[in-house]
Parts: sequence; structure tokens; C-alpha cells
Amino acid sequence: MTEKCNSYRVDGKEIHLDGRREYQGLQKLTKEIRQIVQPILGKHGFANADIIENWPLLVGEDLARGIMPDHLHFDRQDRKNGVLYVKSAGGAFAMLLEHQKMRVIEKINMFFGYPAVGSIKIIQGTLKLKKPVLKKEVKRLSQKQMKELEKKVEQIEDLELRQKVLEVGIALLKKEG
Repeated sequence: MTEKCNSYRVDGKEIHLDGRREYQGLQKLTKEIRQIVQPILGKHGFANADIIENWPLLVGEDLARGIMPDHLHFDRQDRKNGVLYVKSAGGAFAMLLEHQKMRVIEKINMFFGYPAVGSIKIIQGTLKLKKPVLKKEVKRLSQKQMKELEKKVEQIEDLELRQKVLEVGIALLKKEG
């Protein structure tokens, strides 16, 4: 006859199986991933992963689909006014970036808080185009739905609360379709 195992040891911790489990929730991997990726990014001149993580915010969603930072080059030990090399998926994206270079440099430098980038060089290369994120069509409520909702919330005396409940109701009806 086999004996039922009530506990086991993992990484020096004793785990008991008495029918109940301790659940600590999902753990973020951000810290561990950054520790792994940081040396690789450092070789490419990126002091941290922030420029890559926030690239769509810095250049805009449309441009980020076809332009990606490749490496950042600084002269000697001076970590200011570096040259940011970016890969372009095609001539159209390169042309768009060319017209927006100064704005992008300004946004990157504002992001870092010092003049990290002085110029941008575009490298034509193989880069997979990212598919555009399709925005869902905003559904409109019919007049009948709106009147029914307003009738339901009209008994709420507090005007601010009534408005908030109305907004939540509108959002829920739009989501239901």
C-alpha cells in the first residue's frame, strides 16, 4: 500500500498538503527579466530598457510599427548627445522619421531628463512590421436605451452620484452591445 505524501520541500521551504494551499498571486517577472536583458542592452548603448519599453510613446504608435531603436553610440566617456541608430522597415517609415527627427530627439531627451540623444541615424534593414492595433468601433446607445437608463437613475437624489451611475450604465450598455 502506498503512503499519501502530505508535504514536500522546494528551495528549502517545507510545503504542506493538508488540502489547503497558500496562494500568493501572480508574481511580476519585470525585475528578473531586466537583470537578464540589462547586460545585452548595455552592449548596445542603452543604459536601461526604458527607451525600448516606451518607444511607442516616444515616437508615436504609427511610427513605432516600422521603426525600432538598434543602438545608441556615445563618443568616449561622455554620455551626452549620442547618436541613436534606428532600424526602419521601409522607406516610408524612414521618410516619416526624417520629418519628425527633431521632435523625436526632443521627446527622448525630455524622457531621460538630459540631452542623451543628439542625432538619429536611420538604418535600412529587415524589421518585421507590427500590425496596427485596430480600434473598436464606439457603439452608440439608442434614444430608447438612454431614456430607460435615465429613468432608472432619476430616483438618486445626489446629482454627482447620479451622473457617475449614469456614466457606468452607459459604459456597461456599450460593452454589452
